[in-house]
Amino acid sequence: MIALHKTLILALRPWVTALALAGTAGAALADSQAWNYKSYLRDRTSGQYDKEKFRTSTITLTEKDGQATFRMLTSGRGDLCISASDLPAEVQRGADTTTITVTPTLAGCEPFRYVIRNDGSGGIRQFRKDDRWVADGFDHDLTPKK
Repeated sequence: MIALHKTLILALRPWVTALALAGTAGAALADSQAWNYKSYLRDRTSGQYDKEKFRTSTITLTEKDGQATFRMLTSGRGDLCISASDLPAEVQRGADTTTITVTPTLAGCEPFRYVIRNDGSGGIRQFRKDDRWVADGFDHDLTPKK
């Protein structure tokens, strides 16, 4: 009986080691969330955004080792301030909302943030105006990506 027990332990040791290593590797993996996003297009003549014209995009938040990264994926030509690469983000989580604040690294680009409802019903995009955060007035969707 003891010999059988030792044989099982020796046979299972590589599997146990592999599972333990997988668990350790999993701890180093990044936690990502994604949301649907409507990227509104600017009218070439007036320079104003058109509430009827938008591209369907995806925003992602990736958190790893205490650092948060924002990325927007969009079809066509996106906003140069945010669609060029991953951008550092600050994340605040509350009972009802998650707030993602992004400060673009490109000169001349202003900080913005998303306030996303945790119940999956959407959220808003805000920009800084006179040292306050103000909603931009557009429906950006901001529902979880499926």
